Amino acid sequence: MILELFEYLTTDCPAYARRLGYLGEAIAIKARHRRHCEAWGPHLARSRAVINVAAEGCARRRTALVLGSGLLLDIPLGALSAAFERVLLVDVVHLRAARRIAARYPNVMLVTEDVTGLATDLAARLRAGWRGRPVPEPTLFRDDGSIDLVVSANIAVQLPVMPAAALRRTGADDGAIGDFCAALIRAHLDYLAGFAGRVCLITETERELHGPADDIWRLEDALYGLALPDGAARWTWDLAPVGEVSSDYGIRNHVAGFDDFRGLVPTA
Repeated sequence: MILELFEYLTTDCPAYARRLGYLGEAIAIKARHRRHCEAWGPHLARSRAVINVAAEGCARRRTALVLGSGLLLDIPLGALSAAFERVLLVDVVHLRAARRIAARYPNVMLVTEDVTGLATDLAARLRAGWRGRPVPEPTLFRDDGSIDLVVSANIAVQLPVMPAAALRRTGADDGAIGDFCAALIRAHLDYLAGFAGRVCLITETERELHGPADDIWRLEDALYGLALPDGAARWTWDLAPVGEVSSDYGIRNHVAGFDDFRGLVPTA
C-alpha cells in the first residue's frame, strides 16, 4: 500500500488522468497483476500471440500503433520494435515500469493521449450540460498514412468506465449510462475499422461472475449488445479469483482476439 501511494503521488501524468481516476486504476491493475500473475499468464500469452500474428501479416511495416499499451504485459514490444520502423504506445497513463521497458527500444515512442477524445475535457463537457450523448468521433492518428498496424489491446470495454463513473455522479440513470457505454465502444470499434492498415483487436466480450465452486452466477454482456464478426481466437481470463473483489464471487472475462479486425457485424 505504501509503495502504491508513493507511485500515485510521484507519477507524472495529465491532471485529468489523476482527477478522473485513470492513474489510480493503472496502479491498481499493476498491483492486481502482481498478486495474480500466474492466473493472468495464459491470457497475456494469448494476447501477445494474436498481436504477433497480426504483425506478421502486415505487407508493410512502417508504424505500429498500440492503443492501451498500459504496463506492456500483453504487448510483445520486443517483436514489434524489431519488425517495425516505429512503434507508438498510446495510453492515458504510462507508469514508470512501462517507461523503463519502452526506453530499451530507440524506435518506441510513448504517447500520452486519451483515445476516446473525451476525457481531456470531460469536466467542461459536464459543466456545459453534456450527459453522455453524442460521443466524440475518435480521430487520433487517423491522418497518419504510415500506420500499417493498429492494436487495440484489452481496452475497448474499459474506455467508458471512468467517464461513466463521472456521468453517474451527475445523477444519470442506468439506462443512460448503458447507452453511453455502448455508443463509446461502438465509436472505438468504428474508429479501428477506419484505418487503412491491419487492425488487431483484443477485447472482452462477456464478464462471468462465478462462485467458490466455479459455478456461474451471472454472465454480463461486456459489449452492450454490439456484435463482433466470426474468426476470432477465444479464451478466458481469470481476472479476479474469489476473494479479490468479493468473498462471494470471482470474475472471469471471456476474450476475443482478432488478428485482422474488419469491423462490427452490421445490424438490421
